[in-house]
Amino acid sequence: MPAIVRMIGEFGLDYENLRVEQFVVAEDGNVMIGFGRLKPSPDAAEIGCIGVLHERRREGIGKLIVEELIRRGPDEVWITTDIPEYFEPLGFAGCASVPTSIEQKLARFRDFLGRRNIIAMRRIKS
Repeated sequence: MPAIVRMIGEFGLDYENLRVEQFVVAEDGNVMIGFGRLKPSPDAAEIGCIGVLHERRREGIGKLIVEELIRRGPDEVWITTDIPEYFEPLGFAGCASVPTSIEQKLARFRDFLGRRNIIAMRRIKS
């Protein structure tokens, strides 16, 4: 978990209420090369903290992590992101109405972290 926490800080990802059981980790041998999180809330399940080592990006690792989190999650999952174009091909779409927990997170990230272009996206399993 310390390596995940370090990378979350390095990548500027959501560090709220981290629990080891929420994470999926991609490894190459004994080296962690990526990770992602399925974070439950009372009103939503959120995929987040998707991170891949810089030198291993563009190999499809992030996509595999997101797909595994979708597989493990409930029928409806949410993500907050400032790169929606990455998640659209994975079935995520913007949504006008969002759960309270996601709206509160958006407000925190916009107000306190200055990430004005962050949005919420939803994916429903077919």
